[in-house]
Amino acid sequence: MDKVSVIIPVYNVEKYISKTIESVCNQTYENIEIILVDDGSTDTSLTIARKWVDQDPRIKLFQEKHGGLNAARNAGIQRASGEYLFFLDSDDFLVDSCLEVSVK
Repeated sequence: MDKVSVIIPVYNVEKYISKTIESVCNQTYENIEIILVDDGSTDTSLTIARKWVDQDPRIKLFQEKHGGLNAARNAGIQRASGEYLFFLDSDDFLVDSCLEVSVK
């Protein structure tokens, strides 16, 4: 089963980030790694992300100096170990079978 690296840039999305991460954790396709790249958030996004890291070993969190969306995505790509990459914005959500259907 191929691994999917889900890359989520995080920047000042405290209202959305928990639901976003939860939607990835609940995927029916389980061979995933979730890469959160905090892009210098000034709200509680980083604190929320750290709590998720403690709850699920598939989640990795990296902090970057604010460089924008593309820089955060590129930082995630550099750290990804999956055969496939999936980019998800931090205010979007996945239906439970999204990754399974995508891999098939």
